[in-house]
Amino acid sequence: MAEEKMKEIKISIPIPEDLVPLFMPGAAYDHLRRAKKEVLLALRALIDSRIEALDKKENKKPEKTKKIKID
Repeated sequence: MAEEKMKEIKISIPIPEDLVPLFMPGAAYDHLRRAKKEVLLALRALIDSRIEALDKKENKKPEKTKKIKID
């Protein structure tokens, strides 16, 4: 059986949110805040998709086997 390759997604946001408004205009800060929300929503969609795939795999019934008579 082939070994499944693992893929990894890392997200790092090192700047404390309290300091961000001090260094950038309000419009830029609002845009980044909304963009961060979109990234989180995208990750939620990926997680939900993976959960659905695992549920389908668990609930998949094995195919029935047929007996074949050999002379």
